Amino acid sequence: MSPTTPRHPSRPTRALRAATGTLTAVALGLTASAALAPAASAAAPDSARESAERATLTRTPFAFRANGYGTSASGGMVPVGSDRTALSSIACTSDAGKAHRNFVAESEVPGLGTVRGVYSRVTTSQKKGVATSASVHRVAEIVLADTPLGSLTIDGVESTTSAFHDADGFHAAAQSDIAGISYTPPGGEPQSLDIPSADQPITIPGLAVIELGRTIEKETKDDARAYAVGLVIKVIPTETTVKVARSVAKIEKGYKSGIFHGSGVPAKAKVLGELVEVGKVINQVMPCTGTDGELDPMDAADVNLADEITVEGASARQKGKQTKRKAVGMEASSVAELDLGGQLVVEAIKSKVKVKRMANGKLKRNARASFGAITLGGEPQSLDQLGELEIPGLAKIQTGLKKKIKGGIRIVGVRVTLLDGTGAVLDFATSKLSISES
Repeated sequence: MSPTTPRHPSRPTRALRAATGTLTAVALGLTASAALAPAASAAAPDSARESAERATLTRTPFAFRANGYGTSASGGMVPVGSDRTALSSIACTSDAGKAHRNFVAESEVPGLGTVRGVYSRVTTSQKKGVATSASVHRVAEIVLADTPLGSLTIDGVESTTSAFHDADGFHAAAQSDIAGISYTPPGGEPQSLDIPSADQPITIPGLAVIELGRTIEKETKDDARAYAVGLVIKVIPTETTVKVARSVAKIEKGYKSGIFHGSGVPAKAKVLGELVEVGKVINQVMPCTGTDGELDPMDAADVNLADEITVEGASARQKGKQTKRKAVGMEASSVAELDLGGQLVVEAIKSKVKVKRMANGKLKRNARASFGAITLGGEPQSLDQLGELEIPGLAKIQTGLKKKIKGGIRIVGVRVTLLDGTGAVLDFATSKLSISES
């Protein structure tokens, strides 16, 4: 479909010039944030993953999930959140015998300092009648950047979680450990510090606040979930918060004919090839076995994603159910209004996907998207349903971007691609769902 351009394309209107300045500022802000993420460190070969691929997997009546990372930073110098070091993850699966591992020898974490020996491992297993999802994450050493107030070193941070089912039902276990903490004042000798307790953090004035991370053990008749964070470090000079050694493990019953993989995300951004978080709007993830046919809603108040970007009325909806004959699910995402600096406004962005998978493997999937209106500098713009609008040198606006994925489908309600060389892509009202056999 041919793009529709504003009147007098050779002489941009005042609204177009104003919008150009606004969107460029937005792109520069997002790009600067993304640039603060740590450079990827060389990881050891993922031999555990290769071994898992060669191993014989065992189908179980349970759904497993496990994930975690060494460090993750946010706030202060890292307004959009840093890359997670040594991330390992096993998505929803009913297969026991999977194992993923990651290792980072050394990495610079913005706003924190240097981390060394970051190790992650996640597994699913079934032995002697016990089905287990497990996650282990370790950081050998953390060294805060030197400051006039001294330096801080933390050794041996580890978190372990396991969620399992045996003859007595579901169980969860979570634990975190810290080997030692030392502080070196300017011109002085290293001093050992006490390990923080659950209700008593350690404060080094002007340098950092160190808190023991949370542990959660949740058990019901239908599932078990374990969560642990080794440490939370709040770096005072940079106003950055860093989670260290985060582990999650989950197991649930309810697998009959399919495993769900779905999400509804009202807003996200990609800058220079990297996916970055642009504010805590919503990221609703479908449970592995669905929602037992219940509609699960999630709503957020109006949110400023970054300078000049406002999302009003963000929401997501999901529903999934399965029997021995079929698995059926739905994901929906919407934004009441997207406002980029008052210049570009898109109203009533909606998307929805539906997937049905029969026990014999037959698959049905469909997706649709809609929006209310688009205005540029207060002037209505013409954009046919599921078409696109290109504003030369400024942005390309596309709606209803569908893509079939393995076992399902994904759709983006509205995508704004900036054409000023920054490489910024903003997606709004993204819905995705697939249903796999295991």
